[in-house]
Amino acid sequence: MALGERAGCQIRRIPCEQWWRRGLGDSLRKMSAATPSRRQPPKVRRPEPAPVAESALITGLTQQMHHHPTSDRQQAVDAFLGQHPTSPIVEPDPAGDAHHRIVTFVRQDANAAEVLLFVNRLTDETDLDRSLMQHVAGTDLWHLSYRMRDDWVASYSFNVAKAGELAPWRGQPDQRGIREALDHGEPDTRNPLTMTNRAGRRVSVVALEAAPGDHWSTPHGAPAGELTAHTGPDGRRLWVYLPAGGCGADGAPLLIVLDGDVWRGTQPLPTMLDNLIEAQAIAPVVAVFVDSADREQRWSELDEHGGIADWMADRLRPWLTELPNASIATNPQHTVVVGQSLGGLAALAAVVRRPDAFGGAIAQSAALWQTDVVDEAAARPPREARIEIQVGQQEWVLLPPARAFAAQLAGDGVDVRLTEVNGGHDYAWWRRTLPDALQRLFAERGTR
Repeated sequence: MALGERAGCQIRRIPCEQWWRRGLGDSLRKMSAATPSRRQPPKVRRPEPAPVAESALITGLTQQMHHHPTSDRQQAVDAFLGQHPTSPIVEPDPAGDAHHRIVTFVRQDANAAEVLLFVNRLTDETDLDRSLMQHVAGTDLWHLSYRMRDDWVASYSFNVAKAGELAPWRGQPDQRGIREALDHGEPDTRNPLTMTNRAGRRVSVVALEAAPGDHWSTPHGAPAGELTAHTGPDGRRLWVYLPAGGCGADGAPLLIVLDGDVWRGTQPLPTMLDNLIEAQAIAPVVAVFVDSADREQRWSELDEHGGIADWMADRLRPWLTELPNASIATNPQHTVVVGQSLGGLAALAAVVRRPDAFGGAIAQSAALWQTDVVDEAAARPPREARIEIQVGQQEWVLLPPARAFAAQLAGDGVDVRLTEVNGGHDYAWWRRTLPDALQRLFAERGTR
């Protein structure tokens, strides 16, 4: 059966074992305190180095400089960048492949001793020297080029070491320190396309012409839903979105958004919902954005041994039913959980462990290096669920298990669709492909 096709088998409810369930009165923090200490995802070298390439334009520029005095080199650079005012510079593939491009990143910095180009999941954190930009001697120009397929999308930033200073990515005590340093790079001032990363920093975005579009993220004049802040069960900070046209007599479908502090803030999911509902691409939905709290709490709750699925089912959902004006459909098939990375793993755990409460999951770049959920799904396939698995083709650690899990679910008669995106572990594409998954899960099964 092809992934994404409806399974040709009888649908039946699979009883859910209760050994992992906690008492309704326990707070999620107490549940998380009993879980194992935080684990780290494996840091594995890229199986193939990032496709560094040569730019014909940069080669032509440097050859031109050989015919001019050294004092004229900077003038040549300024003239070149005047002809190419935006970054990155995209050129045809020299091999003539219509679906590949040479993508050249440039930065002007006369005071830099080193410049590291940090591109999401092209940069190998175990081999950072390969991401160092090349300097054109006698000028302020730094450059690095990649050969990429024309549907590539990624966030990126520049990390700069000044002369006489230790580079921020060097001398870090561990891989976590390296990543935190890289996450605090500088955006590309020549690129108008930016977003905010999880560290709260502005980063730049490269999206080639065949990449998924981002049109749902910008205001279209649609009536705005009501977004209000709440203190939810166990003191958890929440934001609840109510559709502009109301919830309907039979109640609205429910979308539970993990890492909700990001998606109601720097990533504009409320605007996406406004636009999708106005276009009748999805049914009017109620959405609850769940704050992820601090880093350690997020890891303990969303880890495969965390208790977030039970908390959402036994604490959050009953709390929502008592909220004024938030009329929610009671059928679990109309409740969908969405998450990324660890949140994606938790979304999958929700439909596997609590089919009595959740009927849909959107898992983007799910942390499937943890395997308990996969094993539980093999023992108790969630055949009444609809599952969207999305993964980046540059995610060399997560891509193989995502493919394997989707195939396992399909083979067990589960309605699953696998979407592979030419990108990394990145909000740059998560926000672009999330609307497609929302349309599939909320525009069918009588939810409109």
